[in-house]
Amino acid sequence: MLPRTQGCQRTVRILSRQCSTGGSAKRSMNMEPTEPVRVRFAPSPTGMLHLGGLRTALFNYLLARRYGGSFILRIEDTDQKRLVPGAAENIVRTLEWAGLRFDEGPGKGGSSASYLQSQRSSLYRAHANELLEKGAAYRCFCDPKRLEALRVEATLHGWAPMYDRRCAHLSQRQIDDKLRT
Repeated sequence: MLPRTQGCQRTVRILSRQCSTGGSAKRSMNMEPTEPVRVRFAPSPTGMLHLGGLRTALFNYLLARRYGGSFILRIEDTDQKRLVPGAAENIVRTLEWAGLRFDEGPGKGGSSASYLQSQRSSLYRAHANELLEKGAAYRCFCDPKRLEALRVEATLHGWAPMYDRRCAHLSQRQIDDKLRT
């Protein structure tokens, strides 16, 4: 049995999107995906692939195979400080050892290359700029020390750590000034 969260039944039937506020799930007549699914496994190359990561890869692999879709490996290597040399290659070898053959990924290519997150930054930057232009996002100029202090304070009070949106209300002039410095 899969966990239920906030009145939604979580199942592998990803396209049903059934949820009721009363706590019971409604069933759709057609629970099967209408298009092939594309699932991604994105481990960080910060060491050996652990059992929990392998389990996640297995679930994604089985979902892709069940619905005739694609199992994609994308290496989450954006945290260059924690990167362990050889870890990405180890991830690939471990997946192959477990019989989890990815359809797209490093060394295989595919329609959504590159499969290293660090090489996709221009794509992410373009989408971030689009969100900024639409007013659906804002720039944050807070330094890491301030963000850490917010996290520590929330934890001390038993609250969930969250950003206080300090930079959400900056004027365009303030933003421009901060971008110049």
